[in-house]
Amino acid sequence: MTISEKIAGLPVAVNIAEPFQAQLTQAKPENGRTSGVTGHTEQSTPSTETYSSLTKSLYAADSSDYSKADAVNKQWRKMNTVNLFDVLNGTADTSNRTLSAGDVEKMLRQGGLLDEVSDTDFSMLKFEFSGLGFESGASYRSVASGEFRKNVEYLASRYAAMEDKIKTTYTGTEQKERLDRLNEMYETTLERAAKSYSEIVGGILEDYGVSGEKEKIYQSFKSGVDQKAAEYRTFLEQNKGFTGLEGTEDEWLLKDDEYIAARLRAQGNISGANASKSGEYSLQELDALGQYASSLSEMAAKANPYETNEERIGLDLAVLAMKTDLLGKEGNRSSAFQATLQKALGGYLNAFLEEFSRKLENNRKNARTAYDIQGNAGLDQNAVWSVYDKTMEQYRLSGNVMEALIKGAESGRAQYAEKMESSHMKEIYRYKNSGSYWNDFFGNSSDRKTGSYHQSGSIYEQYMMGWLDFKNSLGKGESVRMNLSLKPIDSYSINQSGNWVSTNV
Repeated sequence: MTISEKIAGLPVAVNIAEPFQAQLTQAKPENGRTSGVTGHTEQSTPSTETYSSLTKSLYAADSSDYSKADAVNKQWRKMNTVNLFDVLNGTADTSNRTLSAGDVEKMLRQGGLLDEVSDTDFSMLKFEFSGLGFESGASYRSVASGEFRKNVEYLASRYAAMEDKIKTTYTGTEQKERLDRLNEMYETTLERAAKSYSEIVGGILEDYGVSGEKEKIYQSFKSGVDQKAAEYRTFLEQNKGFTGLEGTEDEWLLKDDEYIAARLRAQGNISGANASKSGEYSLQELDALGQYASSLSEMAAKANPYETNEERIGLDLAVLAMKTDLLGKEGNRSSAFQATLQKALGGYLNAFLEEFSRKLENNRKNARTAYDIQGNAGLDQNAVWSVYDKTMEQYRLSGNVMEALIKGAESGRAQYAEKMESSHMKEIYRYKNSGSYWNDFFGNSSDRKTGSYHQSGSIYEQYMMGWLDFKNSLGKGESVRMNLSLKPIDSYSINQSGNWVSTNV
């Protein structure tokens, strides 16, 4: 029988525990090697591995947690990993296919699989590390919300947990070999992640006039993750029984480094709030810079020359400036972080207007009719700055964001109404298409006072909810939510009612 015929006749593996991807190996395993710890045997790692599919959802880092059920499933997968040569020769062990998750968990509790749980599974760790990255998939450069924290905490916790496992399981030469291998994997992953983050975030900031940010973010990222890993290491050394599993039927989980890493990430007292080296950003500042830079990139990319007129641009840029001011002041921010925000804002305001003007110019160049030329008339920057200045003047005077927003909106609406008295302006697409934005900006004032709002809310209410959600994100140790795009008010989780005009925010 040929190899092709043998492959065609292979039985279909069935996982009755929980659905996950099976793993096939193309190299025969070597004989087990006994470690320096009595009774411990480590199975060698195959040289080549083939995964049936590699999708983002397969990476453990993309899951919110790693539970006991995940640990059981991992052991089921190990028990049912088969060697391709053995399958072709008809000697593959398939006796474990009928085991359920409950069967495997019972074996684990009875100590029958402790050697397997104690294995240092470098192949799987390498695979999980390969899933760490910052590509958002958007057409513009950005880092998705939560990606920074997920990547940093996962890398640092897995490294610290595996290091602790090696130190407590092996001795002598075997310990050194495994630690060297772990350190190499960690450094390679850290280098790649730091480079990726600095290119995206630092690149955006440098485009808006903040020089040297790529290198500064790169170094800060590496130092910050090293600091985080050291904090996890110290926590493990000083809190040996922090899981509370010692002496219980689930004590076997203590040998699963992935489970320990997940419990480390659940510890709220490991913050990374301060920079590890002078002149660098802290992890929290790096996260905030990533979301700030991404929001600038998104705002510029999504600015619609067919709907967004000068008055709205002026108001939106003023809202950005007010959020930038609060972002720099909130929490224990360094002077370097605050300076970077202000430099980026200054460069962005002009760059945004230039890019918007280029969009209009390109539309005129590609105009099909004379109406398209007039419809994409050049940007009046004086009109933009008029609304921006009125808004910021009120903000500097009162310190109240909503008072400033109302002042700017009233100015913008009056300026828009005056322009629309001209037949010439009515032919400009961004003015023709934005009447509802200004005419219904405040919605029904009686509804606003009683707190009975429509699900989408007025434009004013959408700005308000965006601001409140932004402000809340600063005080919860979360990734900052800049909210530079308007969204329906029912898309936020905040429950806010009453007369927002008088609310001091």
